[in-house]
Amino acid sequence: MNENDTLIGQLKRQNQLLKSGLAIASGAVALLLLTAATEAQRHARFTEIDVERINVIGPNGKPDLVIANRDRLPAPITDGKVGKRSPEKAPGMIFYNAVGDENGGFIFDGQLDAQGKPRTGMHFSMDRFGGDQQLALGHYESNGFMESGLNIYDGGLTRDYGPLRDALDKAAPGPNRDILLKKWKDAGGNQPRRVFVGKTKGRSSALILAGADGTPRIMMTVTPEGTPALDFLDDKGRIVQHFPQAEASR
Repeated sequence: MNENDTLIGQLKRQNQLLKSGLAIASGAVALLLLTAATEAQRHARFTEIDVERINVIGPNGKPDLVIANRDRLPAPITDGKVGKRSPEKAPGMIFYNAVGDENGGFIFDGQLDAQGKPRTGMHFSMDRFGGDQQLALGHYESNGFMESGLNIYDGGLTRDYGPLRDALDKAAPGPNRDILLKKWKDAGGNQPRRVFVGKTKGRSSALILAGADGTPRIMMTVTPEGTPALDFLDDKGRIVQHFPQAEASR
């Protein structure tokens, strides 16, 4: 073997080593980039972010939490069915259970009406499984009045009162519609309020206890002037006992 053959052999071996080195380096860089991308997917940190909607998705691909502006708040989901969101748009935060149904949320808004009076509210609610809100904490203002307090409801299941609501919307006035209305109420479709604790539109502090139909039966109030009262009511909402009783005239 002459010197030229020896030199060519050395160059070939060096070239092969160079190719091998480049392949290893390329693999290491790819692995580094893949690791960095994976880490970026696991955790990211921002000082400030502008966004219209954030969907927090669970391992099953269904939403756990949605935060959105007034135009992108999702419609309610119950028993896997998408319902209708109120036409009065508001921003907020919606909570979901493990099966993907809405089970509460927080919404808020505030604006001035045509007379320049505030029309606003903040509403934090907790829903029952398969139904609507059972507990709500809220503050509301409209037409110059305010109401703030805790409400406890006694609503039914959507699968029970939902079809009745659809039939009721299509029914013509008359006895049949009245029967449907009673069935809808009995199924809890009207979300009767059982308990209220707070400040009324008349600016009285109040504790109101109602029956299953939503009719107040006991009212404990204190007026803005400080006058206390305890009233017991019948099933028509009429006061049957009032304390303190008026003093007999002398």
